[in-house]
Amino acid sequence: MPAHATPPLTRSGVLLDFRPGETAVAGVSGWLWRAVLVVLPWVGADLIVLATGRDVGAGLQPAWLLMAALWLCTWRRTDWRCVPRRWRWWAVAAVTAVGASGLGLVVAPADAGPGAAWARFAKQGIQLVIMAAFAAWPLLHVRGGAAWRLTARWLVAGALFQAMYGLLQEVSFFQPLPLLAALEKIFTSNPSILSGSGQLYVGDRFLAVPRLRGTVCEPLYLGNFLLLALPLVFVTGWRRWARAAAALALLLLLLLTWSRGAWLGAGGGAIVAAWLAWPTVGNRVLARARRRTVLMATAAGILAVACAAIAGWEPALLPLRRLAQTFSTHDWSNLTRLYSLQAAWRAFCLSPVCGIGWGQFGWHFPALVDPAGLQAMFTWPVVANFPLLVLCETGLIGFGAMMVGVVGLWRGVACRRPRRASPVLVAAGAAGAAIAVQAMTFSQYNLAHAWVAVGLLGASLLEASAGVSGGQEG
Repeated sequence: MPAHATPPLTRSGVLLDFRPGETAVAGVSGWLWRAVLVVLPWVGADLIVLATGRDVGAGLQPAWLLMAALWLCTWRRTDWRCVPRRWRWWAVAAVTAVGASGLGLVVAPADAGPGAAWARFAKQGIQLVIMAAFAAWPLLHVRGGAAWRLTARWLVAGALFQAMYGLLQEVSFFQPLPLLAALEKIFTSNPSILSGSGQLYVGDRFLAVPRLRGTVCEPLYLGNFLLLALPLVFVTGWRRWARAAAALALLLLLLLTWSRGAWLGAGGGAIVAAWLAWPTVGNRVLARARRRTVLMATAAGILAVACAAIAGWEPALLPLRRLAQTFSTHDWSNLTRLYSLQAAWRAFCLSPVCGIGWGQFGWHFPALVDPAGLQAMFTWPVVANFPLLVLCETGLIGFGAMMVGVVGLWRGVACRRPRRASPVLVAAGAAGAAIAVQAMTFSQYNLAHAWVAVGLLGASLLEASAGVSGGQEG
């Protein structure tokens, strides 16, 4: 086998297959991984605040602590050789680009002062390392049908918990519940995460319609998590009725977040899933049947909305009105994004090569944005587009490294399509594409589930490569 080829994968991953004498550690690591998947969206729970009653600004999430314990359990039994050499070089390039962005603190210094700027740079660098740990673990350890089913089931179980929590929020919006009030003290204990409107804003006014945010504390973040959970419903191995029920529950929850970016991402993910799973030429009859089913379902949905509109049922048109709000020049949700994009581009122009420094955008925002943009009332301004965040904070060096990784993943997925992509690759590809599409409308990169999605996509590609290699060698 050539030196650059992917080594064949002979083990099913640390979740299910261990060396003799490691049964106890294997069991602990397996349950730690389950726990990580369930608590991924518990981003508003700060363990330090809950334990001490003090907010030290660290924001220690439950998933972070569990992932640290998981790496301690599995570090010695992790086989890094399964990762292709070109992927390792890309990781080195990405780390170098972020490190080089530190030059931006000298080339384009902010008014905050060097002490605060370097402290912010270091804090954001630590967060990036934590996120990389969430991507690396599933990339290295999730292998085989049993491991994929286990991962999908527990992640979907965590999403269904969000649906139940969302139901409490829906009911409590109209009739406050003591149970929800008690739970919110836990799940919103990190005040820096809690943001976003609790009501739907349409037609230049707030409506008496709640926007569900689950334990993620922000509707668009909950929507982003659902973009990962929804495709994985179909690889849980559950019975058809159970998969359908779970998918419908999560789709309804996605709708009730009223997040336009998440809806857009779901559309992008659905297109990628259809493209990957579309039947080959030998299944034209099945393809026609599926097309007829899709067309009939679409027509039925349009007819139902039209009938509801004719009957005067206004809530049926709220999703369309919410989407139309995207083009409103009066909606401050739109304007704050536009002003953030404006300031981010100007920040990039200050230091095009190495950027202004990782995590430094907030310091530069007041000086770069138009005066009207200062009314956005940001406590810490963020770029409303992740690629632009990378461009302005790490410059062309970081943006180039990011694009090499994105193109590499996309080529890996596209190369599997003619061979009829496996269900796990379809699910991971759809989730990755959906999250990437929504990342065009926000830039909060320290959401662990998004990095788990990257790791699962990489794992599905490595598994597919091993399967192809094995077939060729046999």
